[in-house]
Amino acid sequence: MEMATGGKRSTICPAMRSHTPKTPMTKVSRRKVEEALLADRMGLHEEWVERWEQGGKWLEESIAPARLPPFIRTTLSREKVYDVEGHIRRLEKAGCRRPVLYFCLQELSPEAAAMREERRRKLVPGIDGESDLSDERTERRPLANREDMEAVRNKAEAARGLIDRYQQELLLVADTKEFPMPSGMPTVPENADDALSLLKVSLGWVSSLAAAYAAPRDKNVLKSKGVLFLAGYVLKYADARKVKEQRWMGVKGELAGLASLVSKKKWRPSDLREKLRKFEMDHPRLHKMLLHKLGELHRHHATI
Repeated sequence: MEMATGGKRSTICPAMRSHTPKTPMTKVSRRKVEEALLADRMGLHEEWVERWEQGGKWLEESIAPARLPPFIRTTLSREKVYDVEGHIRRLEKAGCRRPVLYFCLQELSPEAAAMREERRRKLVPGIDGESDLSDERTERRPLANREDMEAVRNKAEAARGLIDRYQQELLLVADTKEFPMPSGMPTVPENADDALSLLKVSLGWVSSLAAAYAAPRDKNVLKSKGVLFLAGYVLKYADARKVKEQRWMGVKGELAGLASLVSKKKWRPSDLREKLRKFEMDHPRLHKMLLHKLGELHRHHATI
């Protein structure tokens, strides 16, 4: 297809260049939006074991910490820290890996909970130009409701309509060669007609996303999710048959004792089992992802 400007061949397909009708009102289920939110806030799309090639060899590095998370020593008494270490030692004898237990405990910290809720500690100026984290939290903008996203949809549609209406005039200005092609995309458009066509299609896509939006119940969805890491890992990998010790409370007892100490909330073994089971029923895909990533950490630290 020949271009009207400069005689160059267009890289945009004819369907993309044609005017797209107004975006239909298609909605996705709230459950799907909440699942996407959970996966993001629980770090399930991140790499928990990073791999790279160096000198012809593949290297691995885990995000699991090598020491007990600092918040435990700063928030618990010495006696309770000793009890925490006892639970960790016995679960390690049962087959768990100490760094992975540390990682799971880290997800029970107030800092991790704040990160999942998008409440981050403020940066304050420090000495030598460095910034320090304060105890005060910054509250990010709440997630939008349907009315907010309807405004996004309307503005995207309006912008797309204006570009379509005045495309001839915009191309005349582009033909002066005073404005370079937009960059920052995987491929730079070859000419102004392609750039405007791509922009209209992109605005249509944004309009579709806004029209499909269903506001998640983020406070309920994200509540008490930190304990899922520890429950999922211990119940999967701890084996009671490996432990012969007087203080051994059984896998579920050790799990409940450790979770209760660190979270400062009384957990019964049945509570944790039920919470993990409900997560699996509500979000089977995320449950599978969580156990897979915990398994990657477990196998990585089994070889060290």
